[in-house]
Amino acid sequence: GAKIALITINPQSTIGKMADVVVEISAPSPKSAKEGQIKSIQPMGSLFEQSEGLFMDIAILKLMEIKNMTSETMFGRHANME
Repeated sequence: GAKIALITINPQSTIGKMADVVVEISAPSPKSAKEGQIKSIQPMGSLFEQSEGLFMDIAILKLMEIKNMTSETMFGRHANME
């Protein structure tokens, strides 16, 4: 079967327990912050979404380095939906 990789704020979720690889991003929203944890003033899950985007950019840059790819190569493979 397929492997499951998960980026989440809650590794103890149902899918978190099934995942083969879990990346936990500690970015609590005002609703999800636990006792003693710093609460973000950003609405909803904005802090998580921003942190996830940054994590994915770093992962892509690392993969580009490993595979010896340039930005030009990446743009050539990028779908243009405009």
